[in-house]
Amino acid sequence: MQNESRLRQMILSHWEAHRPRMVEELRSQNLLEETLTQVEEQTADLLHLLVSVEKMDYQEAWEIATREWAFLPTEDSESSPIDSIRNRKKRPPVIS
Repeated sequence: MQNESRLRQMILSHWEAHRPRMVEELRSQNLLEETLTQVEEQTADLLHLLVSVEKMDYQEAWEIATREWAFLPTEDSESSPIDSIRNRKKRPPVIS
C-alpha cells in the first residue's frame, strides 16, 4: 500500500462507512488504490485553488472540496457507485 496521508485515510474511512459496495467493487477491479489517489489529488487541488487563488476561508473551502470529491453521498442516493466517481472526474469544481 502507498504512503497514506491523513486525507487519504479520511476518504477511505468515509467510503468504508458510507459506500461499502463501492469500496468492494473498486477492490474487486483492483482500482481502489488508483481511485483513492485520484480523489485525494483532486480534493487537495480544489482545496488549494479555493484557499490560495480564490482566497476563501479554509473551513469553507475544506467543506466544498471534501463534499465535491472525497466524501460522497451514501450509496442509497445513487445508482452506480463507481460511475459516480467517474462522472465527478469530468465535472469542473463548483466555485461560488
